[in-house]
Amino acid sequence: MLPSGRHGEGIAAHYLALRGYTLLARNSRFADVEIDLLARDGTSLVLVEVKLRTHRVVPARDALSPQQERRLLRAASVLLARHDWAQQVRVDLVAIDHDLNAQRLHLEHLCGVLPR
Repeated sequence: MLPSGRHGEGIAAHYLALRGYTLLARNSRFADVEIDLLARDGTSLVLVEVKLRTHRVVPARDALSPQQERRLLRAASVLLARHDWAQQVRVDLVAIDHDLNAQRLHLEHLCGVLPR
């Protein structure tokens, strides 16, 4: 059975919780953009995009399209306006590459991926 996007989001949520993030929401919509995970890291509000890949053609860390980047930045600006307590809003990427042959996961957490 191939892992799904929801499975990847669960892995990412667990990983972030172990690192002290507070998960606020999963699959929320802001500014007509779906945010995989919304979390708090100290006083920062963090929009987390999760990419799960089971093939090597495009690694998960490189799978964020320019269109997705624009949408995430739009959602971040809306969230910053709504949350006065946040000193900062940032976008993180949790990239998960699943090697089906070896049954291994490689997870990479990239903080502040936008803007570039």
